[in-house]
Amino acid sequence: MFMKRVLTWLALLAFPFSAGATEPILIGQTADLSSVSSAQMKDFNAAAKVYLHTVNKAGGIKGRPIQLIHLDDAMSAHLASVNARELIEEQKVLAIFGTRGTDPTEAVLAVADAARVPVIAPISGADTVRKSPVAFPVRASYRLELDTMFKQMAFAPVRLAMLVQNDKFGHPLARFTQTRLQQYPTISLVKQAFFDRKCTDMRAQVNTILASQPNAVIALCNPTSCEAFLREIQKQTRHTGATRPTIYQTSISDAYSQFSAMKADFPGGNPFTQVLPDPVHTSAPLAKEYRAALKGQGIPINYRSFEGYVAAKVLVMALAKAATLTREGLIQSMEQMGTRDLGGFTVHYAKGNHLGSTFVDLVTLNSTGQIVH
Repeated sequence: MFMKRVLTWLALLAFPFSAGATEPILIGQTADLSSVSSAQMKDFNAAAKVYLHTVNKAGGIKGRPIQLIHLDDAMSAHLASVNARELIEEQKVLAIFGTRGTDPTEAVLAVADAARVPVIAPISGADTVRKSPVAFPVRASYRLELDTMFKQMAFAPVRLAMLVQNDKFGHPLARFTQTRLQQYPTISLVKQAFFDRKCTDMRAQVNTILASQPNAVIALCNPTSCEAFLREIQKQTRHTGATRPTIYQTSISDAYSQFSAMKADFPGGNPFTQVLPDPVHTSAPLAKEYRAALKGQGIPINYRSFEGYVAAKVLVMALAKAATLTREGLIQSMEQMGTRDLGGFTVHYAKGNHLGSTFVDLVTLNSTGQIVH
């Protein structure tokens, strides 16, 4: 039987909390800690913990420390649902934080909606997440990510193919693309190739895509499958001498791990959408604060850990402003937040409008693995 309980973490507390005021604020997380996105979640959680540790060290929220309880769902919607019930019904968490993936997040929301438990900073840009009355995303939507790609490629005629993950992440975006491209007459959608989420053999998909002779491909895939696709398309185009199309990837893919794993085979110049400002080079106050907080911690400075840090900051803002530290009190606090500039990165929440951010950037990595805009 899959061992879903991975760890429970309580930040080390240097602040002398008074007796009777130290009951922790329990925040639950079910996320992929062992499967296709585990490397990203490791960085996300590491930076989130750094921020929460700082808050706890300064006295916590209303004299109470924040405690994170992590459960592993291995990107399984079924396990995510089981974990959500345990966190909500048995652990009595105040909120769910940092779920990962569209299918698992939807499964969590089915449980959280019924119990009126807020789900803060889900790592998904799916439309369904934004429709939930208890979900409060921080990152921009996948539709905004795709629009950013379309605007970039629309300056000249483009034959576009798509690699589509065969799930609730990939299918809605494939349908959105077919409709949206009516507004971009220079882009012709010539092929969509589908694959199962945990697929790492992309020979058939690459054959299908290359046969359509695209000059651009949008890869809607998880980090592991995207890397497998990139390796295979490099292999086939080198073997045949064909021109490799430009490959666009979304923010849930992983430019850093691809570069690290592929090294000299990593194809530079391929764009990735990102939903946060440059974590390395920007001088925005939020990014400077993040870099200073992680200095000497052994945590990579990258988009993955930056998202965890920002997500934890939004969570703490809502906890600090809540009239009561209850589930309903936290929902009300989020919906009363309005527009907040965190220091060069803006989020917006209101009753009936859990927008989060609309920030999308388009970057690539150069031959040394550095971010290029």
